[in-house]
Amino acid sequence: PASTDPAECCVNGMSFSRRDSVWANSALVVTIDSNDSILDDYTSTHGILAGVAFQQDMERRASKMGGGNLVVPVQRVTDFIKGVTSVSAPSSSYRLGVKPSPVHEIYCEPIVHSLRHALVNHFDTQMPGFLCDDALLHAVETRTSSPLRISRDPESMQAIGIRRLFPSGEGAGFAGGIVSAAVDGLMVAEAVMEEFFIGNAARRSEKFRKKSIGLEY
Repeated sequence: PASTDPAECCVNGMSFSRRDSVWANSALVVTIDSNDSILDDYTSTHGILAGVAFQQDMERRASKMGGGNLVVPVQRVTDFIKGVTSVSAPSSSYRLGVKPSPVHEIYCEPIVHSLRHALVNHFDTQMPGFLCDDALLHAVETRTSSPLRISRDPESMQAIGIRRLFPSGEGAGFAGGIVSAAVDGLMVAEAVMEEFFIGNAARRSEKFRKKSIGLEY
């Protein structure tokens, strides 16, 4: 579990160091931009903290559906596609307990639609067999990136108003996974080298600076 509140439930895919588990874990993620209509109600109530409120809402729904005590609601992928509640679940890597549930009811329809489309038209096409009865969805993984971004200058990569503070990676809202965090870290490392005149840091590509991952306010 990755929860920080007993009334909330958040999971995070992981692997043991020996990589010899019988399970393969990964996250299915839908990107939500700050101007997405699904955040309208949260924005009207919470302003720039709309993403935080949305995250907490999803985690509290998951906790309630699981019955509390960090028990995670789960659903077979095939049942998620059909929109029916799983009556049983295969073995899981989650050790604190799982509960077969209508996970599709946690999320709003645009998110459910995006997940179903990805599973049917992309995952199972590129990895035949991914969509099967033994594939199990655990809810929810909502912390792939910070729901609030620390503003930074796109050229110097430093925080707006605070010189030599270099926000980067998932925690600052500029990445959403291991690879994107590594790429962002490389760009920030070059900026640090330029700021402190270390070596001959190459100028960062305009292509990489234009788009980051996270909510922009």
